[in-house]
Amino acid sequence: MKYKIQSFKIRNFRSILKLDIKPNENNFLTICGINNVGKTNFLRALNLFFSPYDKNFNANDDIPYHIVEGSRGGGFKTTLIAQILEIDTKEIYTIKQVYTETKNGKSITITGKKGTKELSESEIIKFLDTKFKFFFIEASNVNIPKLISEIINDEILPLSLDKRRSKSQMESLNKLEDFIEQSKVVVGKIEDDLTKIFLSLLKDVESLDTKEWKLKIKFPEYSYLREAISNMIDFTLFDTNERMLETKGSGIQRTVLLSLIHYVNSKTNKDVIWAIDEPEAFLQASLQKSLYNKLQDESVKNQIIITTHSQFFININNLENTFLFESKIDSQPYVRKNNTIYHKLDTILFEGQDFEKAERIKTNFGLKRNDTWEIMPHNILVEGLEDKDYLISLLRIYNIPIPNILSAGGTSKFSGYLQFINDYCDDLTFKPTVIALYDKDSAGRSEYNSLNSDKKKSNLNNINLINEFVINYDGKQPDNIEIEDLIPFDIVIDSANKIIRKRGFSIIKSKDRTTRLLPVYKNKPILDFLNEITRHNNTDKPYELKFDTLEMKLLLSKNICNMLDTKTEYQDVIYNNSKIKKWLIKITNASC
Repeated sequence: MKYKIQSFKIRNFRSILKLDIKPNENNFLTICGINNVGKTNFLRALNLFFSPYDKNFNANDDIPYHIVEGSRGGGFKTTLIAQILEIDTKEIYTIKQVYTETKNGKSITITGKKGTKELSESEIIKFLDTKFKFFFIEASNVNIPKLISEIINDEILPLSLDKRRSKSQMESLNKLEDFIEQSKVVVGKIEDDLTKIFLSLLKDVESLDTKEWKLKIKFPEYSYLREAISNMIDFTLFDTNERMLETKGSGIQRTVLLSLIHYVNSKTNKDVIWAIDEPEAFLQASLQKSLYNKLQDESVKNQIIITTHSQFFININNLENTFLFESKIDSQPYVRKNNTIYHKLDTILFEGQDFEKAERIKTNFGLKRNDTWEIMPHNILVEGLEDKDYLISLLRIYNIPIPNILSAGGTSKFSGYLQFINDYCDDLTFKPTVIALYDKDSAGRSEYNSLNSDKKKSNLNNINLINEFVINYDGKQPDNIEIEDLIPFDIVIDSANKIIRKRGFSIIKSKDRTTRLLPVYKNKPILDFLNEITRHNNTDKPYELKFDTLEMKLLLSKNICNMLDTKTEYQDVIYNNSKIKKWLIKITNASC
């Protein structure tokens, strides 16, 4: 390891307005925080920095929304600044990249210094290209095609045929076939090395018989030009059925990822920087602990930066290199667009003593709520922690036993989370039931249809999956309702009025409530109803209150659950609603 990121500054990138990260001497850097707080955006910014001309910068996506749609001006740009230490000489490279958008496309300005010496743009690009390998592994990207491509390019392209790259594209394919045969010899050694690493990582897992397992890199049966080789190669685990890697369990795929990390680290002469988004995704607790230890070992020679939601990836006794991300939401009206409010999102670092940070991390991970990975005989899977809070408050009113409630962190993560549960249950002595609970909005209906197919259920053969939509408070299931529609609308309106009054708007009055029962509004989602009525009552305001935003949903959830937990009058309204009780008994499998 010859170089090290000493600091990284981000200005105006997605949810991040101003963020400075300064790692300590340890090469293992951990970023944690709740969902949608900006952890992945930090990794995306690093990914852009190390390949400024290879990555697509799009101002509409990458410059914060409130700047693009609202303030514009001098802030309409993204700035990335890194200080990179050359370890032997102690000299520091300071590199600044500024991205914006012009009428002719994107504009990138790159400046920098080595110590006090000015560097040209071409010198900076050459430095980043020749000295570093940067890998960004997204949470859902378990097939890791970029890693395979990098390995193939490094190990195969130096072969003699590579010298003939400039010849005509119509050159005889006999030469390509000869090249492929030479390549297979090199690939065979790659397979052997990777298999040894891979099997060593699984040696302590008693339930797996890995005697005949082998990682294989498969060439296609047909021949194209050499430049396409890395895109044509399939990567599989030969475990007596030789099916493609994406058909294997998520835990096995993550172990293959670790094998590739080890392999790349051991073979390259460049400094490797790994940015891994949620490496624990879909791994059971024991494998999470093992993976964390292995990544720590790999970080001795290379920098590794991870985001995580797992307590097993946090060293609670040493939080120097653990960064807790939080978010700040500021609602502002803009003169250029009448009656429009912009939610200014800002990812910020938690600043405080280590003991304060530890407590905040525990709260964010839900450890104080007994929210564990343990699978029980009966489980309910919900989208987010707000859904879980609603269910717990309602169940307490009816004195219905609270089951094991798991939060996936969003509807789009249901498929991966259920695959994790299925893998986790492989060696259980019972087959647990999982009630997957969906909002009936467009995203919920799409995921429900996908996961309710016989084919998908057959792939989850270790669990009994039951897919359910939420209901309205009256027991019906019209389209587009969400978890908030499960609560009687008078309670939701009372909660909304607290927010409306605090913002200085006119509240929803008694006469407005009666319109909720009119045919035009009766089956309309409660959040849409709140938006329309509040807008109608506040036409004089310079912006609107939108209750279907993340900010408003969180505030509503907090208010409603507090009222259900403390106010007798609201508890009585719920207790006397037999439709809600009947549905809760159904999804919890309660005997009451």
